[in-house]
Amino acid sequence: MRDLTFTDGPMFQHLMGNEEICKGVVERVLGLKVTEVENIVTEQSIEPRLGSHGVRLDAMMAADGRTYDVEVQTYQQGRLARRLRYYQASLDVTALGKGRDYDLLPETYVAFICTGDFLGTKLPISTLDICCREALDFDCRHGFRWVILDASRWREVAAGPLRDLLAFVDTGRAPGNDELIDLIESEMAEANANARWKESMMPFLTVEDDARIQARISYEDGRSKGLAEGRSEGLAEGRSEGLAEGRSEGEAAMAALMERLFAEGRTVDAQRAAVDADVRTRLLKEYGL
Repeated sequence: MRDLTFTDGPMFQHLMGNEEICKGVVERVLGLKVTEVENIVTEQSIEPRLGSHGVRLDAMMAADGRTYDVEVQTYQQGRLARRLRYYQASLDVTALGKGRDYDLLPETYVAFICTGDFLGTKLPISTLDICCREALDFDCRHGFRWVILDASRWREVAAGPLRDLLAFVDTGRAPGNDELIDLIESEMAEANANARWKESMMPFLTVEDDARIQARISYEDGRSKGLAEGRSEGLAEGRSEGLAEGRSEGEAAMAALMERLFAEGRTVDAQRAAVDADVRTRLLKEYGL
């Protein structure tokens, strides 16, 4: 049984349940100082309204009157910006009770630590914010910010705590003397040494890994089909269309299906869909994917 790493969902959630680690990660990712932590919740499911598409948050922390959501993303899963938009909406709907004034919405920060360039900016740090195009210096004070990090580009980040964290996420190795990384490694070693805990987490990890594998297989099948069609027609457009088809029908559809199933607690269906093409087809049809 292999050891779980920082980017494995169960391990990440376990680590972020540690106040010192969660606080340290948030401070590095967002460049903010956190003084008083009020609450930390890991693997929190949110369903904005009955029957709506739910979301499952990796780690949510309330501190200093603000709300922080930190996610780890290890593979492409649809359009990340649209996902961020829905996460923000879900957090806002649950934060504001009926009849309460909009001014009572807490400042919210949503951060995704990714293992690749899943946003498509080719940047190690991408901060998304609302601005007025006609007056860029105008502060509309909307109270939220989204930050997407590509850990694979850690070498492009200035030397410092954030670079160290991203390097650790990407390589699994501590770059030097770093108290937070040392604490993370210690907690990971202790958790991985707990055979009972690790065994209990493996079924969830296996389902997600299988989903990624199946998505990659579907993508490669679509890619091969597109290349073959492109060759037979002798047109570059044929290859491009085939590649696009492979991506949309394979990786995105499978990832979207798994996200929906996990959010609704349908773990058994997710596991079956990962290995059974008939079940996968039925569920994709059920969700209109």
